[in-house]
Amino acid sequence: MTEDKFELYEHISKENMEFKKLFDEHIRFEQDLEALYSLKYFPPEVESKIKEIKRRKLLGKDRMEQIIATYQ
Repeated sequence: MTEDKFELYEHISKENMEFKKLFDEHIRFEQDLEALYSLKYFPPEVESKIKEIKRRKLLGKDRMEQIIATYQ
């Protein structure tokens, strides 16, 4: 993430609680994915968990982009 984008995210997070919640979730989802990817073997339930996290992360990112568009 570029410094300008990070500053924009911080600014919006201070003014918009929905954005802050989505941004915090996005970071947590990224950390969860990193932890799951560190496993040597993905049983089917882990694969489905990865897909669900990716889906929720994408939905959140789409909503974040909508919010960002109102600030630009």
